[in-house]
Amino acid sequence: MRFRHPDGTVVHLAYCTNVHPAEDLDGVLRQIRVFGGGVRAALGADRLGLGLWLPAPLARELAASPTLTDRLRAGLAAAGLETVTLNAFPYTGFHAPVVKHAVYSPDWTERARLDYTVDCARVLARIMPDDAARGSVSTLPWPGGSPGTPTASPPPGPTSPSSPPCWTGWPTPGGR
Repeated sequence: MRFRHPDGTVVHLAYCTNVHPAEDLDGVLRQIRVFGGGVRAALGADRLGLGLWLPAPLARELAASPTLTDRLRAGLAAAGLETVTLNAFPYTGFHAPVVKHAVYSPDWTERARLDYTVDCARVLARIMPDDAARGSVSTLPWPGGSPGTPTASPPPGPTSPSSPPCWTGWPTPGGR
């Protein structure tokens, strides 16, 4: 759902899928149809935002395959859904019997966290609505606090937004 803020900007409201287990593309497409489409229908909305959680292996597979990402985008459109937010917090096993602190692994001191987050950003850039001005990737906090706080460790070099090649060449909406 989209709302117009008094300042004129568009605000997206989304139903988040991370409460529904899915570890592969077929599972994500099923939750899009059943839960996302079901919530949209119950609200009587023409279009509903959907916040997606993608496990790291699926995010990597989608980021590497425009064909699979097009399949995801088509599934969203068929259900009357759109995505401007991806949840890249739990790496995998979000619905494992014991999650607790495991959701914090890998953390930002490990390259795998950066790779997963970048994969999610690449997928999001391909599935966002063409008219969306921005998207977001939700991820976990920096270990020990936010960078720049007295308790935080300095960020390792590879996670710096200015360090190539990690932060260059991202596709943009419409540049699928």
